[in-house]
Amino acid sequence: MLNSRWEENQISILNFPTTKYDILYVDPPWPVKKIQRRVRPNQVDMDYPVMSLEELRSLPIPSISEYDSTLWLWTTQKMLPEALKLMEYWGFKYSRTITWDKGNGMCINGFHNRTELLLFGYKGKLAAFPKRHAFPTLISARSKRHSEKPQIFRDLISLFGVKKIELFARVKDENWDVWGNEV
Repeated sequence: MLNSRWEENQISILNFPTTKYDILYVDPPWPVKKIQRRVRPNQVDMDYPVMSLEELRSLPIPSISEYDSTLWLWTTQKMLPEALKLMEYWGFKYSRTITWDKGNGMCINGFHNRTELLLFGYKGKLAAFPKRHAFPTLISARSKRHSEKPQIFRDLISLFGVKKIELFARVKDENWDVWGNEV
């Protein structure tokens, strides 16, 4: 079911969570290829194992989401069309995009890629204002290590529910359940 590179990196669909959550925060290992650069000429693989779109679709996300829940799905500009399809496939309705300005990034084809996108979707009902604070649609925060997201996102997302999980997590947070091959 999963590709051998993913299985080799200490995680299996067999240990996928079974608890239901209000908040699903997901940073998928999109099937992208490393761009060879002069600064890192010998790096041909990604810093982490990737999954195919079919493998991502097969994750049992609907089975761990409460009837009223939110999905926060990270994507890049290149994977945006697939991310929107994946969100819908998992049963969530797209609502907003939050842009993360990392302050750094590569230039590819004349574009300075210094942003990533966090898609917000929901199913069921959302709590209405003023039960939560306003969530900015642009957040500027320096990136630390490849693909690790700033804590500010977890802090803001926490306002949307109590039972939270981060899938494909890269750091442990005492207030979140986590799943991934880096935690």
